[in-house]
Amino acid sequence: MSKNFVKAGMFIVAVSIALLQLGCEKSVVKTGFLSDYDKLETKSASSLQYVNNRVLDRYSRFIVDPVNVRFQADSQAVKSQEEGKLSQSQIDDMTEYMHDSIVAAVMRSGNVVVNKSGPGIARIRSAFTDIDKSYLVSYFPLTKMTGTGVGGASLEAEIVDSLTGEQIGAIVESQQGSTEPFDGLGDWDAAKQVMDEWSRRFEMRLSQTRKY
Repeated sequence: MSKNFVKAGMFIVAVSIALLQLGCEKSVVKTGFLSDYDKLETKSASSLQYVNNRVLDRYSRFIVDPVNVRFQADSQAVKSQEEGKLSQSQIDDMTEYMHDSIVAAVMRSGNVVVNKSGPGIARIRSAFTDIDKSYLVSYFPLTKMTGTGVGGASLEAEIVDSLTGEQIGAIVESQQGSTEPFDGLGDWDAAKQVMDEWSRRFEMRLSQTRKY
């Protein structure tokens, strides 16, 4: 394979990745899971967010509720279920994966996970509103060059006071998985990449609020 062909191929991959990042952005859908949507601010077409950092800083103990599922009728997840490509055991695996990721994020941020409501304790509620199966887009089907992974997940989540229910922070967001070229893509790896990114950002947010 010539160097010029490789260079041209890498250029095509780079352009294709950029187009995928633009074209795969999904608009957010409000499902009614959150206690309040009025405070949410638009960060992008795929992300609505709200957080009161000074109030959040008062909390160092968190209850992490099991992750719910609120798939909408027109979601990719429902389509995958109808086609037999998404089983209940796979859904259970991903909700458990997300729950464990949130727990780990809370603990890594220097906070504590508890099981009972009380003064100074916040509750973390979350629900998947969609999950999109991973697939590989190959730009060079006649070569051994890898393609780009596509897939993702959508989430609604909020932090509320465990006694009063006052909303402290909330997010409604859809994300695609990594669009870096790779092979060996598992069916739901892209969705789990998104979960990892959400947990990383949540950990960072909790760590930052402790500075207020």
